[in-house]
Amino acid sequence: MTANFEETSVSRNAKRTYEQIEDIETFEAAISAFTADSTMNLTKRELSSAAYKIRIDYFDAAGEDKGYLNFYAADKTAYNDMASLLTGTEAAETAAGVGGSASRDSTEDTWSTKYSCAIGDDTFYVTITREYMLISGFSKDETLAAVEAWADGIEALGGTA
Repeated sequence: MTANFEETSVSRNAKRTYEQIEDIETFEAAISAFTADSTMNLTKRELSSAAYKIRIDYFDAAGEDKGYLNFYAADKTAYNDMASLLTGTEAAETAAGVGGSASRDSTEDTWSTKYSCAIGDDTFYVTITREYMLISGFSKDETLAAVEAWADGIEALGGTA
């Protein structure tokens, strides 16, 4: 006899896109608002992952593009420290082998956090990035409504605060 799978839940995803968040401080303020919120009635909110990427472009003495470096950090502090180190020291520029200068292209920076969450027995993930917010794995309309109502109050996340 062959065992059959039985559906145990319905998993849904919802994505909200918004204007790119301009700076790390605004992004961090949105994350802080999420972690401090009590209106969603989250019974679980645990950071699953975080990634902060900075891009540094290298130019030779004639100003010609010679390459770039992407650096990934786990938090804002390491992100800021590495930005200062890679763009502000002759040693870093020399190590790149270009003999010119380093320039930060902050439009290429990305930031992302992912939280494992629950409202009652509905477990799901919330991912907040520089350009979108994703709710994944939820099953109840009430979950989507709670997270959406919260995000509607955060201007950086496409809300009307």
